[in-house]
Amino acid sequence: MNSHAPEYLDTMRKLLGLIRQTEKFSYWDKDAILDWMAYFWNKGTISYRIEDGVGKGVCTVKFFSRLEQFLEPFVHEPLGNFVMIEMLVSDSQATSALLFDELCDRWGGWRPVVIWDRGNRTEKGSPRMFRWKEFQKIARRMTNYARNSVN
Repeated sequence: MNSHAPEYLDTMRKLLGLIRQTEKFSYWDKDAILDWMAYFWNKGTISYRIEDGVGKGVCTVKFFSRLEQFLEPFVHEPLGNFVMIEMLVSDSQATSALLFDELCDRWGGWRPVVIWDRGNRTEKGSPRMFRWKEFQKIARRMTNYARNSVN
């Protein structure tokens, strides 16, 4: 039996199908996913959307100071120079943009370097890295898409 709060369990129940769409979590059992995601929930580094009881999107990030820390599963250094998008899965670009915006607002902007592990890695196996300005261009395209589709 797990010891998670009822609100957390209810939220994760609605997001579990989305979370399992990511390769990393596709084979994990439910309790392992709940325990893993609780870390991001407790640190405030998760953003999600649920509409009419259905999960529409979920994003988790971690902050750190040294590049090699991207390999550490439970690092949390909000004043560090790096942010890594650990997981992003959503039903649309608009939802993804809303998730990014929420996390950016919550944490006072992003960091000088953004790492986004989308499974398409460099030829040496590293996740993609962007300077903040480069990532802003990507996020702005998504955000403009979101704003135009909502209005």
